[in-house]
Amino acid sequence: MTINALWIPAWYELDPSIVVGIAEEFVFQQAVANEALKFYSGKEGSDAVKATGTISVIHHNVLGDIESVDAQGLDYTLVLRDGRRLLVNAEENPGLIYEWVDDSWQPSDMVITDWQLTVKFAALSPLMPIK
Repeated sequence: MTINALWIPAWYELDPSIVVGIAEEFVFQQAVANEALKFYSGKEGSDAVKATGTISVIHHNVLGDIESVDAQGLDYTLVLRDGRRLLVNAEENPGLIYEWVDDSWQPSDMVITDWQLTVKFAALSPLMPIK
């Protein structure tokens, strides 16, 4: 059974890195009834729960399928399924995009206002409280 979770960036090194095909323990916000499962960033101030799973798909409504999001540091690196690499500022101008062109990062003309990603898990264990 496929399970979806939302990755909604809080920026400023608060977000988890995610990679298609990786199997590990993930931390999520404690869901309220009828609310979508969301990755935990620490910003929300809500309780956290954990589960082990394998990511099968990462998708953005504009960018399409994404292979990985490296959220370490103050610039996040996204690798798209088509091979393009994007550097997204996560501190001074969150969401400002650079593209890897001719062996260097170049400012991009792309403007994305909604960075929410849908992450599909091929499998996910039951959610457990973090002690």
